[in-house]
Amino acid sequence: MNILLAEDDHVTRELLKNKIEQWGYNVQTAENGQQAWNIILRNNVDIVVSDWLMPVMDGLELCRQIRNMETSHYIYLIIISSQDTRKDIVLGLSCGLDDFIVKPFNMEELKVRIEIGTRIVGLEKELNKKYDLIEKNYFQTIRMFIQLIEAFNEQLGGHCRRVGVLALKLAQRHPLVQDTDYCIVETAGLLHDIGMVGVPNDILNKRRNEMIGDEQQQYQSHSIRGELILKEIEMLRPVAKLVRMHHEQFNGRGFPDGLAGSQIPLLAQIVSAASIYDNFVHKGKINLEDIPNNLQRIRGYQLDPELVELLLEYNLSEIQNEVGKDFIGVESNDLKEGMILASDIRMKTGAMIMPAGTELNFHGIGKLQTYMEMAIIPKEIFILKTNM
Repeated sequence: MNILLAEDDHVTRELLKNKIEQWGYNVQTAENGQQAWNIILRNNVDIVVSDWLMPVMDGLELCRQIRNMETSHYIYLIIISSQDTRKDIVLGLSCGLDDFIVKPFNMEELKVRIEIGTRIVGLEKELNKKYDLIEKNYFQTIRMFIQLIEAFNEQLGGHCRRVGVLALKLAQRHPLVQDTDYCIVETAGLLHDIGMVGVPNDILNKRRNEMIGDEQQQYQSHSIRGELILKEIEMLRPVAKLVRMHHEQFNGRGFPDGLAGSQIPLLAQIVSAASIYDNFVHKGKINLEDIPNNLQRIRGYQLDPELVELLLEYNLSEIQNEVGKDFIGVESNDLKEGMILASDIRMKTGAMIMPAGTELNFHGIGKLQTYMEMAIIPKEIFILKTNM
């Protein structure tokens, strides 16, 4: 267990250091809070024992900075002080202290307080180890399922991988999705079609309007089958629910349960949106410039209009990403006459504003700047480098 001792008095510092080392701890020392802070930034510290009143940076400010920092483990904080009023103690605890020792104190008291901190830090480390193991098993299980899907059908496996990536990107853009949901929605995207395993390839290769007889039923059963596979694993049960609902439609005409609107969890709608978009691009071979027209046709029908907007924004960024190395992004105030557009300038809806190859003049620049200010188009325009 690594202890950092911050004490400005040299004699007291050396006395405490020797005692704490006798108790079996590794001890580093600092003369003030700033020196202690620098040590924490460079070293692994488990417990801080600090005086309150010190030059440069006092003990309370040190505690505030520790509690505001991002760290992979918990640091237990003990303050030693002659400040002994109720107000002082409350102030110290409000700064994130775990323990408060009032001077004068004896060494046995300090030893017991450090032992308490050692137990708490030790418990936290054990919990982290168990969490890491659970996380490792979780991702190993997902990888196993993905490999199973790819072994069954390589194209289906590629679709699932791309949907997982896109579902996460859409979730990160959506204002109502919490950080804690990112892993769930990404996993649901990766495994949304696991129920397809076992469906004959001749059915998988057909469009839904080409299916005959019981082929439609076999296809539609994959969402329920996917749920049944995943819910057997406790840590994947939240994912299993989303997998069941990834074919529900905003208008209530989806399957398997005919849910509509807000009845469909947002995360399931996001997985559905990601899957539809990927099918447009990879299965339907639709050009990115033509994607907006296809998305507008399913707005409020298959997908929530808000998710269609997110897909339109994403599609626009994908069009911009296709711009090659001979082009450079230029912001509003840097546009100049004579520059030549490297790509079409379009609204999120796909409507053309100015085609690639257009040479900018005074009026064209004014038009683009107006659209930028109105957030109708991106704040960056791609220009041929040869005209910079």
